[in-house]
Amino acid sequence: MDYTDKSCVPSRDATLSVAMNVSKWSERLERCVWSFLLACGTFPLRFDAVGPGRFFTSRKCALYCSGITVVYAVLSPALMYLIYEHERVANVYLVSMLNAAQLSFIYLFMIVVNVRMLSKAQRLASTLNALLAIRNTILQQWNCRVLSREYGQLLLYKVLAIDMALLLFSLIMYYVTQDEVPTGAEVVVGVTFSVFRYVFTALVNLYLVGLMIVSFNQGSINSKLTSLVDRSGEEKPSTIREVYMVHCENAQLEKQFMAIMDLPVLLLNGWYFYMIVVSVYYMYTSTMVEVRRGFGVEDVTKYFNSVTFFLYLAVQLYYMMSIPSQYTERSKKMLSILGAINHRSRGRRMERMLDFITLDYMQRDYDVRNYGLYDINRALLFGTIATVTSYVIILVQFHMQQYG
Repeated sequence: MDYTDKSCVPSRDATLSVAMNVSKWSERLERCVWSFLLACGTFPLRFDAVGPGRFFTSRKCALYCSGITVVYAVLSPALMYLIYEHERVANVYLVSMLNAAQLSFIYLFMIVVNVRMLSKAQRLASTLNALLAIRNTILQQWNCRVLSREYGQLLLYKVLAIDMALLLFSLIMYYVTQDEVPTGAEVVVGVTFSVFRYVFTALVNLYLVGLMIVSFNQGSINSKLTSLVDRSGEEKPSTIREVYMVHCENAQLEKQFMAIMDLPVLLLNGWYFYMIVVSVYYMYTSTMVEVRRGFGVEDVTKYFNSVTFFLYLAVQLYYMMSIPSQYTERSKKMLSILGAINHRSRGRRMERMLDFITLDYMQRDYDVRNYGLYDINRALLFGTIATVTSYVIILVQFHMQQYG
C-alpha cells in the first residue's frame, strides 16, 4: 500500500497562492454565514476576526437575539398567512394543506432553534474556538495546503453555486413563468418566503462548517502520520504521540459540537425530507394542471422553478449526510496508517506506544450520531431516498383517487 504523503507537503508558489486566495474567500463566507444567522437571531455570538479569530458571547448579542425571537413570534403569523394565500393552489386542497404545514413548521422551527442556540451559546463558542485553534495550528505548522484548498473550494461551491445561485434562479423563474405580471406586494411576499427558507440553509452551513473543520483536521492528522511512515529518528515517537493527542481532542470536539447541534440537525433532517416530498408532489400536480390546459413546448420553462428548487433541497440533504461520512471515513482510515507505522517501526518502546494508541483508538466511536438515534452517513441518505419515494407514491395515489 502506498503511504506517500500527498496532502501535507510543502507547496509550490502557485499552489500556495491559490490556497491562500481560496482560504481568504472561505473565511469571508464563514463570516457571512455568522452575520446572517446573527441578523436572524439564531447565532448569539460575535466573531472577532483580529488575529486567529475567536467567537465571543456578549449581552448585546443575547438581548438582540431574544428581541428578534419575540418580534418574530408575535408578528410572523400574519406574514405567514399572506404567504399561504400567495402560494395557495386553486382546486388542489392537499397542496394547500401541505403548504400550511410547511409554514407552521417554519414558525415553530425558528422559535425553537433560536431558544436552543441562546441556551447553548457559551458551549458553542468554546467548541468552535477550540476547532478553529486546531485548524490554525495545523495550517501554521503542518502546511497542509491541498486539504485547505479543498475545504475552501467546497465552501465556495456550496454557498455561492448551490445556496445563492439555485435559490435565486428558482425564485426568478417562478415569477418569469407566471401568466400574469406579479404585483410589487406579491414579489415582496415571495422574497420574504425565500428568506425564511434560506434561514434553514444558513443553519445547515453552520452545521457543515463545524463538521468540515473537524474533517479537515482529521485529514491533516492522517497526512501528518502518513509522512512519518518511512521516517526515523528520536523525535518520531513524540511526534506520533502529539499528533494522536490532537486527534483525540478533535474527536471529542466533534461529539461536543453534535451535542449542541442535535436538535437543530434533527429538525433540519425532518424539514428537508418533508420539503423534498412536497416539491416532487407539487411538480406532479403542476404537470396534471398543464396537461388539462393543453401542454405545449413553451410550457417547459414553467418547470425550471420546481426542478431547480428540488435540486436545491436535494443537494442540501446530500451535503448534510456526506460531510459527516467524510469525517468518519477519514477517522477510520487512521487505523491502517498506524498499522503501517507499526509494521515499519523498530524498538520495543515504539511498539508498546503504538499498541497502546491502537487500543485506545479502537475503543473510540467515530460515527456522527444525532441524539443517539441514528448515524448520519451515506446509508441514511439511501434510506431517505427510498422513504421519500414511498411517500411520493402514496401522495400521487391519493391525488389520483381524489382529483383523477
